[in-house]
Amino acid sequence: MKMTLQKKDIKLLIVLAGILVLLFAYLLVYRNYSQKTDDLQSQIDSLQPELQQLREYDQHKQEYLDGIDSYKENMKSIMSSLPSSVWTEDQIMLARMMEEDLDITANSESFADPVVVTQFSGTPLDDIDNYSDKVDMTSSKYQMTLDADMDYTQFKDFLDYIYDEEDMTGLDSVTMSYNAEDTNLNVSAVINQYTLSYDGAKEEKHAVPAVSGGVKDPFGTYTN
Repeated sequence: MKMTLQKKDIKLLIVLAGILVLLFAYLLVYRNYSQKTDDLQSQIDSLQPELQQLREYDQHKQEYLDGIDSYKENMKSIMSSLPSSVWTEDQIMLARMMEEDLDITANSESFADPVVVTQFSGTPLDDIDNYSDKVDMTSSKYQMTLDADMDYTQFKDFLDYIYDEEDMTGLDSVTMSYNAEDTNLNVSAVINQYTLSYDGAKEEKHAVPAVSGGVKDPFGTYTN
């Protein structure tokens, strides 16, 4: 049995074939592309808050840089005020200088063993601007108890003197009593001096009291 197709039927088949091709393309290509586009848009939408935050950071970039510079300067100032060590001689010299500068009378000084305040990882002073690797650091406290006699004005100057020290110095505690005989204050002050030590820290120059040299020969060994 032979079938003959008219031109109209052939055109209809061609149209149907084209529709099938388009449908196939939609199902296999466009639909897949559309899904990927939707996924990509979802990722973009999820990144919008982070993008907005980065834009805000960029708008305040100079403010942040200025803050970092200010922080580094503050750290330099603090670290510069922390010597790597404190000797007992340094504490004695501090008491002697206060006697001379404030005209007070120091009756006695006593000293305690150093106490570790904190340990942490930090950047050495000379490397703050270079962001070098951190090193282990130890901050310690050295205490001296100073018993001295002074009047009220000298006591105020004494407090200012402690906190005006170039190296970080402070008062741990102060007790006082009034002496009716000479109208002075008997002051007992616990003075703290702080250090910051780490490998490679520069050793400080220590103030050692001068000792006068003798002229006698204690062992009788000198001959002229």
